This record gives sequence, structure tokens and C-alpha cells, in this order.
Amino acid sequence: MKPGLSLVALATLLGMTAAVQAEDLLGYISPIASQPNEQLTIRGVTEATKTNGWTMRVLDSNLSADRQVGHVDTLITLGSKVIAIWSLDPNAVAGALTRANQASIPVIGINSQGEGVTDTVWWGINVCNPGGAFETEAKWIAKRRPGAKVVVMGGPPAPSIRGMVDCFTAAAKAAGLEVIDRVDNTKDSSANAATLAADELIRFPNASVFWAYNDASALGISAAVVNSGGKTYTADSPDGIMIFGANGDAEAIEAVRDGRLTGTWDPDTYGVGVVIARLAKELAGNPGAARQNLTVASTLVTAETVKDYIPPAERSYTQDNVPLVK
Repeated sequence: MKPGLSLVALATLLGMTAAVQAEDLLGYISPIASQPNEQLTIRGVTEATKTNGWTMRVLDSNLSADRQVGHVDTLITLGSKVIAIWSLDPNAVAGALTRANQASIPVIGINSQGEGVTDTVWWGINVCNPGGAFETEAKWIAKRRPGAKVVVMGGPPAPSIRGMVDCFTAAAKAAGLEVIDRVDNTKDSSANAATLAADELIRFPNASVFWAYNDASALGISAAVVNSGGKTYTADSPDGIMIFGANGDAEAIEAVRDGRLTGTWDPDTYGVGVVIARLAKELAGNPGAARQNLTVASTLVTAETVKDYIPPAERSYTQDNVPLVK
């Protein structure tokens, strides 16, 4: 202890330091931090948050809505200035997020809305607008394979995932494609997707397109197609089964290059993280500002375009030049 510094003064000093740290804290609640796209988002938001002079706290929900409730309360206790969350169950976290609002803490939803969410950052593939991502994808398929029979693979029952599935299904039907079945990979693993896809290939031998809500599922489907003696559609293999994923995982990009996947959506997850940090700083400096809905552009990567692909973390983003959908 410094000479002349009383215990009371020291406690006051420590309290002031903690308060300053709390004022500059951004809490990020990840739905499942082990996924590659989430790791990119965490990297983007962490690096941009540091540039803003803030500190960052990441809490992993590991696909548990109950855990998210506890994480919100933890961040309130820590004095977070802003909380960002991808809600697994908006109803389950509504009470906790309302408590955050009552503590004057803005809440940024990632692909999430609902009670307590004050602002939202969207992946382009999670916004279902005319002319949007899945309408583009459905037309891409229909142009090369008119009237194709499609199997749709969803995932855990998160609202954002259900929204993706419903949006693509509607776009596929509008493009003249025939959605012959839907199956959900609730375990969110490639192994489970492979098992589900193997059954679908037996039940629907005339299926010529498999659409999956994420890359882990698409890679599992690809493995099942290979194990059944089939092949994936590419420009060099036009009679193969079309297999599409989403998330732009590095393994999926490589699979597109290798001809094991037909395509994947790159949602620019690093850019999403940068936008979250930018929005957090804006919200902290403008209490009561009008609600913002920001959408980061997604890009369909296929064998035709993969040669131009640049990994998200290498795109030299600043907080002012991340591509947003207007």
C-alpha cells in the first residue's frame, strides 16, 4: 500500500477503477463458440472492440437457452455497457434482457429479435426479402436444374434457423423446384447429418439437390453421397447431386474447391463482429437513439467464384467499410 493511503481510500480507488472498466465493457453471448463462423465473429468483435478502447467478455452458451439467461445476468452484474447476443430462444431470455434494459444496457441481437433486443445485426442470409440471398440461390439452382427435387436439412429449433429454412423453402417453390422432404439435424454435427442424409438417399433416390442450413450439415451430406456411390454436382460433374451449405467455414470453402460441395454462403462473420463493435460504441454514445437494423452482405461461393474468395479476416476491414445491405 502507498504511504498515507487508507483502506477506505484504497477501496474507493479500486471501486472507481472497476466502474471505468464496466463502462467500457462489451459482453458477447455466443450461441456456440466452438463453431468456426462464431470464432470469426468473436475475433472480429474482439479486435474492433479493442480498437475502440473497450474491453470484451465472451460467454459461451453451448446451445443452451437456459445458460444464456444466466449469462445475461452475469453481464448485468459486471456492469456491461452493451450486451450482444444470438438468442437461442427469445422467450426464454426475454426477462433477462428486459432486466438489462432496465439497467440502461442496450442489447444487440445477432440474427435475433424479441423482447429486450434494442438493435439487430443480421447476416444477409437471415433476412428474407424479395431478391435476397435464398431467392438468388433458388434461381441459381433452377437455371441449371429446372424442376429439381430438393431435400431441405434444417437444424436446432432456433428462430433464426427456422427462418432460413422457411425462406429457402418458399424461394425454391417459387423458382419451380420441388421440395420433397425436410429433415432437421438437431444435433448440429456432420456425423448426424451424414446419417440423416443416408436415410434420405434411400427414401428419395430421385433427389438431386440437398440444401443445408450450415456447412457442418452439408459436409455430412457430402460424405453420405460419396459413401452411397454418388458424386457432387460441379461444372465438371453436371449429373451429380447439388449440395449447398452456409456459413463459409474454411473447410466448406476447401470442399467447394475440391468438388465435394456445390456451394456455400459466406455471411462475412468477421465483418459481422466488426459491425457489432461499431454499433455498440454508437449505442453507448447515443442513449435513446432510434433502433438500428444492420445487415451484413452474404455471398454465394461456388466453383465458379471460389477462385476470387478472400478469407474474411484478411479483407482489411475498418469499422466504416464493412459491406452492408442498403
